[in-house]
Amino acid sequence: MHKFDEFIHKELAPHLGPGEGIELTGFLYTKSLKRVIVSGGLSLVGDGYFFAALTRKRMFVIATEMSVTSLKMMNKELGEILYTDIKSIKPSGFLNQKMIAISLHDGRVLVFRLNTLATHYASGQKQFIDTLIQFVGAGAPRP
Repeated sequence: MHKFDEFIHKELAPHLGPGEGIELTGFLYTKSLKRVIVSGGLSLVGDGYFFAALTRKRMFVIATEMSVTSLKMMNKELGEILYTDIKSIKPSGFLNQKMIAISLHDGRVLVFRLNTLATHYASGQKQFIDTLIQFVGAGAPRP
């Protein structure tokens, strides 16, 4: 387990229920690739980055920041999405640049991006979207 996975596990340990464990970790972001290219990479610094973890019943996201050289091991805010709150997941993207639109029953749509090659930030990066879809599909019946 590398340092970012260890950080995710440490941050989430107090929030896990009895018998609940982290099955997979990921690194997500909300920055548009187009904006990054237009700004010459300058828009990569700052907010819009998330460590993520999947358990069998929910997805956790830990808001963090990117410095000039690397991702910061910082927990700015913790959020969770219960799989029973998810109406649908729409994956898209090309090659290693992927995007997921998570539609919630309350009408909100959360859009995250992920680079499947960013395995140095999270060990489950390549399998993250497929595993999320699998876990949501195995969840409780939808209203």
